[in-house]
Amino acid sequence: MSTSTFFINSASPRIHAAEPPAPLTPSSRVLLEYLNEGGANVVFMILPETEGSELPAHLQGRLLRLRKDLPHVPTAREQLTAFDEHFKPLFPHHSLVQHSLVELDGALPALLNEALGKLNRPSHRLQDFLPAKDTHGLLMTDMTPAIGDILLQVKPKWLTQSPNAPPNAKRCRTCALRAQRTAQRIRTATDAQGSCPLELVSSDAGDRKRAAQKVTIDQRLQDHLVDNVQPLLQTLRENQLRLDSKGVLKTTSSLEILNLCKAMTVRDCTLFLKRSGNTIEAKLADLDFKQPEKLDRWKKVEHELINLGWYDNTEPQQIWKQETVCLLSR
Repeated sequence: MSTSTFFINSASPRIHAAEPPAPLTPSSRVLLEYLNEGGANVVFMILPETEGSELPAHLQGRLLRLRKDLPHVPTAREQLTAFDEHFKPLFPHHSLVQHSLVELDGALPALLNEALGKLNRPSHRLQDFLPAKDTHGLLMTDMTPAIGDILLQVKPKWLTQSPNAPPNAKRCRTCALRAQRTAQRIRTATDAQGSCPLELVSSDAGDRKRAAQKVTIDQRLQDHLVDNVQPLLQTLRENQLRLDSKGVLKTTSSLEILNLCKAMTVRDCTLFLKRSGNTIEAKLADLDFKQPEKLDRWKKVEHELINLGWYDNTEPQQIWKQETVCLLSR
């Protein structure tokens, strides 16, 4: 379902639910089409009103991301500030999905909520809507594949072992949590990758090749993961190490907690790889600052992985399975 809106390209770009009055005219009519959503945000494609026409330059290659009306989700302005302050300096500009602020007129959230109410959305998202009085959203780099393109989404996760893990662990942090979830009959998109993150950044090309083969059958994308994207992945790994050298169980000061939140963010980002013919574009996304309120939950998870034997592959006998995925088990 597409929602007709109007775009004003000015010093502060704006999207309106109805054609705005002078002096804001002239305006460009565009369509907003629901693309996807997660726990915190809804993403819309921005399309020209008529086939063959062009979008305003400011909207070309962009998606619109709007936050959900949930107490834990920061405003668009707060999201942008956190991204610019904490994560933009860590990576090359071309390797990041970029963000910019766009204003929303007062009637737009209500119009989009009406459209959301008519969509066939995931059952656990049906009660999620946009704040009725939100004034801003984010324009973001569009990594949607065109016809003939191939888009691969990889969750690199923890590219180094948890600082709190036992010294002779048979599983890394990601594989230990995967094993625990498997015993609980829980399977996430990360688990479905079926690979160990330590393989992805291993100094052994054979390890990297095995990891790449588990996440895609496309040979060019495999080769890109094995070689070309390694500088970006190594930068991601270095930031994870630098920001959290002590581990969640030994984090105490306010600065350590801030850095831990940043570390947990870069441990949960997404790597987009889009292949258009022989050209491959790689960008990191989902760098939304993790809030300190999650600290107790992170500690609880770490205690369970240690005390119940998930790191050591000594989990209770009735649910024990020989570890075969993690690089540390070989």
